[in-house]
Amino acid sequence: MSDPREFQSRPLDRFLEKRPPLDCLGQWDETVHDAFLLSGRLDTPAEKAWLKETFLALRQRACADLVAFHDELMVTPYGGTDVVCPEGYSPWRVEFGLSLFPKREQGFARFECVVEFSLYETCPDAFRVLEVLPEAGAQVKACAEQRGSLQLESLRQARLVLPMPKARRAAEVAVEFYGKPGPRPSLHDAVRTCVKAEALGDTAACWRLDASAPSRVPGAESHSLAVILAVRPDAPAIQAAGSLLAYSQENWLDAIVGDHWRKFLSSVREFQGSGAPAEAYGEWMDILVPPSTGARVAAE
Repeated sequence: MSDPREFQSRPLDRFLEKRPPLDCLGQWDETVHDAFLLSGRLDTPAEKAWLKETFLALRQRACADLVAFHDELMVTPYGGTDVVCPEGYSPWRVEFGLSLFPKREQGFARFECVVEFSLYETCPDAFRVLEVLPEAGAQVKACAEQRGSLQLESLRQARLVLPMPKARRAAEVAVEFYGKPGPRPSLHDAVRTCVKAEALGDTAACWRLDASAPSRVPGAESHSLAVILAVRPDAPAIQAAGSLLAYSQENWLDAIVGDHWRKFLSSVREFQGSGAPAEAYGEWMDILVPPSTGARVAAE
């Protein structure tokens, strides 16, 4: 007998209907196109060549960035006393891992993440978000180990270019990106400030983590984000999907091309002025099927 869920949309499909991909690669192509048009208005052949080559190089580096969620989640019963769980529900901690691999010169100044939980079945009040961790204002140090395989298959599902084969370990990717193992592939001392951590209604959560200063030596860093869920004992299986956007410092092009980029189309200026993000998407199936014991859950 077939599973009725086969005929329903996957969590990431539903997520992308509400939050479509930004198509950052397409916006980089538009930036380069604008640079070529603008170069025709410069005074000398050297200036024209410089502007074209500069933006081609910027696109190449930025499009080599890789940000990704990890395949695995850590799902455990939550025993803390700092969260009040409604009567008739049980508290569960769901922990998401992610890794950042910047190729641009200054690394990522900030990253933003949204995760949404959902059900295949209609079941009102089956669960709700109680708490989002780390808390806003917390200083967050990168994980000492880059655990877990990267969830690269979800990039293909989100119609993004897949930069590497599926299910590569984070540490392996760091070596491939930055060379032989050493201080650069693992920036264990990277520290960020969690400037936003909040629930979006009962079913979603969002974060923003900022670097204290843009890194001049980009390298890999991995972080862990968590949500405390209140779940009814009779709740159906819970799914999750999420987005991850990693940005450069705002107005980062000022130091590279001066005011030239301010003459581009407004859509290009907005994209570049916000920090020209690298994007990723993730999906996790049947992360919690109460009642159960805490377990490490792998995405299908």
